[in-house]
Amino acid sequence: MARNDAAHFRDVIYSIESTGRKFMKSQAVSTAAPETVDGTSLPIARESAISRKSALFWISGYLAAGIALFLCYLHISYTQAVSSDGASNALQAWDILHGNVLMHGWTVSDVSFYTTELPEYVLVEVFRGLGPADVHVSAALTYTLLVLLAGLLAKGRATGRAALLRVLIASGIMIAPEIGPGAFILLLSPDHTGTGVPLLAIWLLIEYAPRRPYAPVLVGLALTWATIGDTLVALMAALPIVVMCCIRVRQLAGQHALARERRHNMALAIAAGGSVPVAMLAVKAVSALGGYTVLPLRLGFMSPGSWWLNLRITAEGILGLYGADFTNRPLGLYVLVAAVHFIGLGLAAWGLLRGARRIKAGENIIDGALSLAVVVNLLAFMCSSLPHTQWDTREIAVTLPYGAVLAGRLLPGTLGKRALRPMLTAWAACYLFALFFALSYHPRSANDQDLANWLSQHHMTCGLGSYADGNTTTLDSGGRVQLRAPTWTSHGVYPGAYESKNAWFSPATCDATFVVSTKKYGGSFYVPPATAIDAFGKPQATYRYAAYTIMVWPGDLFARLRRPSPVTNAPWIVGK
Repeated sequence: MARNDAAHFRDVIYSIESTGRKFMKSQAVSTAAPETVDGTSLPIARESAISRKSALFWISGYLAAGIALFLCYLHISYTQAVSSDGASNALQAWDILHGNVLMHGWTVSDVSFYTTELPEYVLVEVFRGLGPADVHVSAALTYTLLVLLAGLLAKGRATGRAALLRVLIASGIMIAPEIGPGAFILLLSPDHTGTGVPLLAIWLLIEYAPRRPYAPVLVGLALTWATIGDTLVALMAALPIVVMCCIRVRQLAGQHALARERRHNMALAIAAGGSVPVAMLAVKAVSALGGYTVLPLRLGFMSPGSWWLNLRITAEGILGLYGADFTNRPLGLYVLVAAVHFIGLGLAAWGLLRGARRIKAGENIIDGALSLAVVVNLLAFMCSSLPHTQWDTREIAVTLPYGAVLAGRLLPGTLGKRALRPMLTAWAACYLFALFFALSYHPRSANDQDLANWLSQHHMTCGLGSYADGNTTTLDSGGRVQLRAPTWTSHGVYPGAYESKNAWFSPATCDATFVVSTKKYGGSFYVPPATAIDAFGKPQATYRYAAYTIMVWPGDLFARLRRPSPVTNAPWIVGK
């Protein structure tokens, strides 16, 4: 009995000790610090690692896509011949690079691109020197940035698959520019296309900048900087921002909990509205300091009877910008590619309709402002005196990235449905095919490369021509041949006053000994030999090469120019 009691007592003690040990272990586990990695708890460390991987994914993806797209767009740009507008910008950048920072003595068109694309041209020429490739490289770089920034703005603050879908829709609509007029507008001379880059950057600043007092100031400074280079910024950014912020401020009136948001929108509206007059003062200050002179914008509104014609030109221009222009095109793959692009245009129009509905709501400034900008730009262009040819649709080139961004921001919820995924994948594959189709076209030489070579071989290094072949020949020769474009009139020949520099027409610069005449660019740019003979007398010799007539005089033609130059923004009108 005693042994049984002793055994029972030992069992009780063992049970108590075992329970105590389990309790102490549980206490040790519960009070110990959580498992860490480098001093950071595992959930936080894992979240941080995922965030780093996501950022690395987007950065590496954008870099790889940027390099690939740049090479593609460079090839497509070479399918178009460099024109006088692009050549003028390249020569201006070359002058800036050699110390003429304010472009002293230059008279530019009604748009200077001084703060938008000229800095890019300067950067390209630092590495490449002076030549027609500068225009192609700058155009390819500009459009690559447009495609990437449009995707980034469409992404917004979305993450994961939703973010990827937004990027693919926006960038996909723009990824394959149309061969022909579309590529000429989008992938050659600046002409407002490049203005889309600072515009998209400004919208990204509005999207991601914190609600701090300095944010509206930064937006105002960015708008001022861009407006100095292109007044289209006032229409495509400043005005829509003011309108949408005013709508938002009115909605937030009386809501004390959102007073900070209301003050932010008020400050943003003031900064955007003030950027336009500040930019105008800055341009006048540059001119007063001896810098470039901007010609006045001659813009008028047409009578309602002319709007239908303008509507046709506007519609053809929109088709060309989105790559969906199948008018006057040969049947075959070209029409098929245009049909594929028509789907992208439809998505952009769909996104515009959704965005237009948000203007009155005012909840999202960017969606409403982009929609308002597109509508205002199209209506202003259609009702103005600007539309004459499809080339004039460069004035509405920014509607392409704006429409793509709206589609990317507002349509993923519908297009991302499981039933529509196969169609979306097929559409993306067709757009890649359209890009490869554009890459199948062969490059072209610059417009006057053959003329530049001939003049250089015959040691003719300084002469006169028209605006269409003047700056292009100078650029094509790398500056070895200086072919200047004066203003030709029936009353005499004057120093050029459009996309030119005063010093070019000084006898101290060089001895101009020849005149180039050609019908290659149509009657508007044709300098009749009789006009040159009336101004300078009978030439000593006349040469004919390809489509060009070259007349040579023994003396310096610059000394025979009439002065001062008449103010004109149409230097190609000869004989008036």
